[in-house]
Formats: sequence, structure tokens, C-alpha cells
Amino acid sequence: MSETKARLIGAITVMDESGAQRLWQIVQNLYSSDAWANIQEEQPDELDLQMIRDAQQDPDCQTAATPEELRSLL
Repeated sequence: MSETKARLIGAITVMDESGAQRLWQIVQNLYSSDAWANIQEEQPDELDLQMIRDAQQDPDCQTAATPEELRSLL
């Protein structure tokens, strides 16, 4: 993942709902509605399913990070 994408994810994670809604409107306006309609849905493969199972069984994945912990990653 690029540094830009990682920073976006970090920013979105600590964003309040109002900010997230505004950002989503910007994203939707950047791309035509046709582009969104043509996105193909992918079924998870065995690797995806195994990663989900691993995360569900990992105690570290059961607790959400605090906003302060997330900010420290930026």
C-alpha cells in the first residue's frame, strides 16, 4: 500500500461521521455514477477467508484502537 493510501485510511479512521459523509460526497462526485455501477463484486478466495478466520480468532483484533493510538501512526 502506498504512503498516500495509508495516510488516507488513517485519516478516515479518526474522522467524525460528519467529515466522513463530506468526504464520501467528494469521492462520489469525482467519479461518474456509471463508473460505480460497473464495479464487479469479487467473491473471497480461500486466502481471504483464512485471513478473516485468523482475525476473528486473534484477541488483538477484537479491540478497536483508540483515536490517540491511530493518530500516533500518522
